[in-house]
Amino acid sequence: MITRETAEDPYDDEPWTAAPATPAEWRFLIGEWEEIRHGHHLGDTRARVLECARHLRASVAAGGPDTALWTFGLLLTGPYVLYARPDAAAEARVLEAMAEVERALGQASCAHEAHPCDDVLLDEELDNLPAVLEMLADGDAAGPAAAQLWPDEEGAESWFEGRMTREAWTCPRNLTAFARAFPA
Repeated sequence: MITRETAEDPYDDEPWTAAPATPAEWRFLIGEWEEIRHGHHLGDTRARVLECARHLRASVAAGGPDTALWTFGLLLTGPYVLYARPDAAAEARVLEAMAEVERALGQASCAHEAHPCDDVLLDEELDNLPAVLEMLADGDAAGPAAAQLWPDEEGAESWFEGRMTREAWTCPRNLTAFARAFPA
């Protein structure tokens, strides 16, 4: 396995980009993550993915409220990291960031009976992940994105329908399971 110690990173001293501060800024970033996933990003893809990994590690260390957004952002850009293989250092940083989520949040307990990670198959559900990210960025599961896409139906079968709540998606156990499944 590649580790940061064995991979030289020529971009180690790059300045940090400020994290999004508004839902609109998050939506723009989520759109870029989707472009990266689909191979259509015209910007510096490697830098954008590493930026996400940096922010994830910082958010985890600080117990920040945006940990779920950064975790799912890396999950969404995962196909680029795993299949395009930008370089060993980038891959190592992304894998380390996801491992940090598991180390920091992996022992958390919760009262939830179920989590989205229990039912979601990564390969099949990445198309729905941007909507989850938008819901989290809006800060309100009952906001306009959730209301339009997932009516609140009793007994809904999908985590992308009536059971889509901020609490379930941001639960430390849910984040840990997604981070653990990342390199799979």
